[in-house]
Amino acid sequence: MTRVLLKSGVLAVALAICALVPADARPGVISAETYACTSWAAAHEYTLQSLTPKGGQINRNCPIRLPKGTPIEVTNEDDDGYTVVTYRGKTWWVDNERVK
Repeated sequence: MTRVLLKSGVLAVALAICALVPADARPGVISAETYACTSWAAAHEYTLQSLTPKGGQINRNCPIRLPKGTPIEVTNEDDDGYTVVTYRGKTWWVDNERVK
């Protein structure tokens, strides 16, 4: 019985690791400073805000700034104007034009 549970545990860990690592991710780099947002909607809101005279502001939905040259993993290059990236183990949405 213990062996079956152990094998099940190993299988569960292996599946979890596979689920965390995107199959089609590629290395990338930030080409111009940008804010990273927690969702597509947050990135879109930030973009609309950046078109106002006050400009885009850092907030809880776009909490980090990625400087030019920051290495990232690109997981989806075309999410309706945004690129989905992984940075320090978290998923973020950034402007398509700011990723190489």
